[in-house]
Amino acid sequence: MGRRYDAALPPLDEVGLVTRASQVVPERLRRPLRSPSFRRLALGKGISYLGDWLMVAVLVGWVYESTASIAQVATLMAIRLLPPIVGGSVAASLVDRLPRRRVLVWSELACAAAVAGALAGVVVGSRPIVFAFVGLCGLVGMVSTVAGNALIPMVVEAEELPAANAIHSVGQEAAMALGAVVGGITLAAGGATAGLAANLASYAIAVLFFVRISVVDERAEPKVARTRGGFASGLRYVLSRSTLAVVVGSFALLTLATGLVNATLPSFTSGLGLGASGYGFALAALAAGMIVGEALTGAAASRVDARWLAPGLGAMGCLFVAFAWSGSALAALALLAAFGVANGFAEVVMTTSIHQHAEGEYHGRVFGVGSTIWRTTMLGAVVAAPVVHAVASPSQAITIAAIVLFVGSLTVATTLRRRTAVPAHAAV
Repeated sequence: MGRRYDAALPPLDEVGLVTRASQVVPERLRRPLRSPSFRRLALGKGISYLGDWLMVAVLVGWVYESTASIAQVATLMAIRLLPPIVGGSVAASLVDRLPRRRVLVWSELACAAAVAGALAGVVVGSRPIVFAFVGLCGLVGMVSTVAGNALIPMVVEAEELPAANAIHSVGQEAAMALGAVVGGITLAAGGATAGLAANLASYAIAVLFFVRISVVDERAEPKVARTRGGFASGLRYVLSRSTLAVVVGSFALLTLATGLVNATLPSFTSGLGLGASGYGFALAALAAGMIVGEALTGAAASRVDARWLAPGLGAMGCLFVAFAWSGSALAALALLAAFGVANGFAEVVMTTSIHQHAEGEYHGRVFGVGSTIWRTTMLGAVVAAPVVHAVASPSQAITIAAIVLFVGSLTVATTLRRRTAVPAHAAV
């Protein structure tokens, strides 16, 4: 047990943080927080994600204010989506070859440099410069995300993985919600330069946490030879293990479905009478539900079974059908929040299943391959959305997304059998 926890006592501020958390957080969720290294990883990633979402919020506002062009805003969002697809491939090549903490720190510093470039672009009023550096930040940020995911099993015990992944995921959802709000306030109070400067500060704070992460035997010499290879090696590894192939593939169907619904939400919520604010209300309901689902899963499960994705995807499909034909704004938001609970459950199951079924020295490649596939399917759904909307109503489009989820649920239920998981810490 002790080898994954820092030998030295944590600073008093960290002790205070855990003491306060213990008063409101269930025991199972508290266990990973006893690891100083996990606390630093979770806090650092949460702060980094907060800065990223703040940057997105202020740049969307800055672009629209300076151009009054929806096309320019769409270009910015496309630039945010496309580079991480390449970033997943880069991460697959780097994260398993180099010490993961070092990859995490250097990728965060690279993101900070890219944001500094975007800040310079804002100062001189150049959208092309801003777009170029935002794209670079998205690419390198995916490397940081994969490195963080791969580090989790190296700083907590195997039985703590569901709770650790839940805490990590809750931090992302909370950062998304808070970052959007803070970004709007920052843009109104100090402009885009203040927002980007705040993002730079978030990276600095995150790096301070990351450099203090302690991992024992992070790069054992005998394992180095097995870590050669990049995206192609990771893809072959995933395809050679049926559980990993089904987990990654079924989650690709989930991102395909949610991408289509995300593109449909503005039209659908407007039809319910929520107007232009409907999309924001819908995302808030979804994020709140995901936080609840992730926290409940982490609090309840000491180990997960990849086959749990079958009922999770099936439940999400049913909720999408009910959401599509709800006919009421209040009912629709409640159903979307319930969908978020099921989605949060699936997120924790997916991440923990990869940790449990992939050998530790392949975690970077598996998450890199998965991230590339999931981003691609989501982007594909967004691109296909106008075609779907040309022949189907918003309710029918959401029903199509539900059918995709049912296909994923059926695939998991019919292909997965009970298997012995690979030790999650094999890379250490």
